[in-house]
Amino acid sequence: MIAGWGMDRVQPHGRIMQSLALGAVLIALTAGYVLMARQFNVTELPSERHFGAIDQVAPAGEVYLEPISIDALNDAMQVRAYVSPSISESKSAHSAPGRDLTLLVNHDNTVEEVKLAAGDHIASSTFEVDLSQGSVTHYPLDAYVARIDVQLLDGKSSLRLPARVTMWEGVLGYSLHTTSQPGPDPDDVQLTTAITRSGAFALFALCAYGAMLVLGCCALAIGVLTFTDVRRAEATLIGALAAITFALPVLRNALPGSPPLGIQADMWVLLWTELAAVLSLALLVFKWAKSGPRPDADGPPAR
Repeated sequence: MIAGWGMDRVQPHGRIMQSLALGAVLIALTAGYVLMARQFNVTELPSERHFGAIDQVAPAGEVYLEPISIDALNDAMQVRAYVSPSISESKSAHSAPGRDLTLLVNHDNTVEEVKLAAGDHIASSTFEVDLSQGSVTHYPLDAYVARIDVQLLDGKSSLRLPARVTMWEGVLGYSLHTTSQPGPDPDDVQLTTAITRSGAFALFALCAYGAMLVLGCCALAIGVLTFTDVRRAEATLIGALAAITFALPVLRNALPGSPPLGIQADMWVLLWTELAAVLSLALLVFKWAKSGPRPDADGPPAR
């Protein structure tokens, strides 16, 4: 009676310690998630940046650069360029500009030309800019750089004119930050855009790979503990390991941005976790086949 009473006193104490440990783990995970969300700045919104003749009263023209999409697999960014008369000039004249304008956009030894006739209000052109200093193999922490040189010329005399350049920094799934460097001519605008995955996309991908690690470790624990006779081999565990084996590729294919198979994260996470799940399944099936329950020989004969 005394020994049993002592065990009853120990069990509630053990439950309390387990509850405290579980609470501490949940608090640590919540705090870590909040810190990661702040570190990756998941609430960041795109914005516009202005360069060139910002302080001048009446620049000759307005240039608007709008990234449309980014193809990380082919290291390319699609950009649409607009050229229009200056806002101050159009407000004072209330009509189209009185001279022809030519916009030159230099990138990767290529020159894109956008012409605005004197009677027009706006002209545009779409082109692709090559990305450098990055590779999709580093997903989701891959980063790229795009360089663009903007020049505005008089359509007839080819004289360089001051221009106000606006860069829109919004592409779904990416974070853009553009800076300007002084060019050989004061009217030239040289832009350098640093491109990274957006905070929300990067955090989602890292959490998905973290989930793959947890599933792989769980599969290994089931397979090893069963094979070493620490736990009993049960047929229901075979279904659990088979589900983990097929869940890992599905989770991988759900990653944002659809990265190609074979990136570095796949080699460090997906491949070994998939192999671990398959190995654990094989160990469990072998152990179950060797020491699992056998059909009752004394049962009723089949009819």
